[in-house]
Amino acid sequence: MKAAANASLQTSCFYTKRLAFRCICAIVSIMLEEDTIDDAVAPAGIVLAQAGLWDETAAIWLVHSGRALPLQAWAGRWPCARFASVTELIAQWGSIRAELRRLVELPQTSATISEEGVPVASLRLEAPFQPTQVFCTIGNYRRQVIEAAVDAGDPAEAGRLAAATTQALNHRRRNGSPYVCLTSNDRVAPAVGELALEADVDTLDWEVEIGAVIGGSGSRLTLPEAEAVIAGYCVVNDLTIRSRIVRPDLPALGSDWLQCKGMRGSLPLGPWFVPAWQVPDPSALRLQLSLNGLPMQDDTADDMVFTIPEQLSYLSQHTRLRPGDLLCTGSPAGFGIHHGRFLRPGDTVRASITGLGEQNTRFVGPRFFPSQSHSNLAVPGLTTT
Repeated sequence: MKAAANASLQTSCFYTKRLAFRCICAIVSIMLEEDTIDDAVAPAGIVLAQAGLWDETAAIWLVHSGRALPLQAWAGRWPCARFASVTELIAQWGSIRAELRRLVELPQTSATISEEGVPVASLRLEAPFQPTQVFCTIGNYRRQVIEAAVDAGDPAEAGRLAAATTQALNHRRRNGSPYVCLTSNDRVAPAVGELALEADVDTLDWEVEIGAVIGGSGSRLTLPEAEAVIAGYCVVNDLTIRSRIVRPDLPALGSDWLQCKGMRGSLPLGPWFVPAWQVPDPSALRLQLSLNGLPMQDDTADDMVFTIPEQLSYLSQHTRLRPGDLLCTGSPAGFGIHHGRFLRPGDTVRASITGLGEQNTRFVGPRFFPSQSHSNLAVPGLTTT
C-alpha cells in the first residue's frame, strides 16, 4: 500500500510539474513574441536546434511547426538521439544520417512534437552548432558584383560598367574559380539576440548567406563528391566591417579578412540546422534581409556565379574538408555600402532564407563589465565585440 501511495504521489508531482511547465512556456512565449520566426520562411520538415529552457544546459531539440521536443526523448530506441549537441551529431554524420532521417520522417515523430512539444519561443536558442573551420566565398552573386562595380564608378558610365562587369563575370564563370577566405569560428553567434557594437565600429555591414554544413571529409573532391559531403544548411549573416577590408598602411596587399571579418559575434548562425535532404535545390532558395523593417537584400541563389558544390570542390583542392566545417556561400546585392547605411545601436536586422528560417539581431551600444575581459556568457542573448 505504501509503494502504491508513493507511486501515486510521484505521478501527481509529475503532472503538476508538467502543468506548471506548460503555463510558464505559454507566458514566456508571449514575452518573446517579437522574436518568433516568420512562418513564410519556416522549414517544412523537422529540423534541429541547439537550445535549452531558461538556465538549463542546451541540448538538441527537434523543431516542427513552431513546437519543439528534446531529441533525447527518443534515445531509448534510437541511438542517433543520444548525442548531447548538434556539433557532436555532425561529427558522426556519416554513420547516423540514415537513421536520423528515418526518425524525423516518421509521421508519429512530428505528431509527438505537435502534441507534447513546447513553443519554440520559450527556448533559449544557441547557434545550432560550433563549426570547426569557417570559410567565406567572396563576390559570388552576379547582381551584387555588378552593383558594386556601378556604385564605384561614374554614374554617367553605369550602363557601360554593368555591361563590362557582366562580360567579366561570364569569363570568370568559364575560366575562373571561386574566391574563398578562411575566417574564425569565434565569430559565431546565436540567430536571435543582441550584438553590442564598440564605438570604433562604424561601418558594420550585413551579408545574408546560405551556410553549407559539411558532414563528410575529403580532398580534391569531384562535383558529385562535393555535393555528397553536405550535411545540411543554415542561415548566416556574415557581418563585415567595410572600412577595414583594405589596410591603409598596406593598400597594395589587398583585403585584410582578419580585421574586417574577425569581430566576435559577427557571424549569427541558424537558428536551425536543416538536413540536406530537405533542400533538394539550393539554387531555388530565396535570401532576404531587412533593416528596421525596410528590405535591403532580396534575391535567389540561382544568381550565384559558382554553385555550392563547385565552391566546395574548389575548396577541397586546397584544403581537406572535415565534418563540422562551414562554408558561407556568398551574399546577394543590397549591402549597406550600396544603400549608404551601416549598422548602429538601435537597429534590428532580420535575415531569412526560404525553408531555413529567420534570424533577428538587435544592435546595441557598448556594454561595460567589471572584468576587462570580453566574456559575455552571463548576459543571455548578448554578444560583445
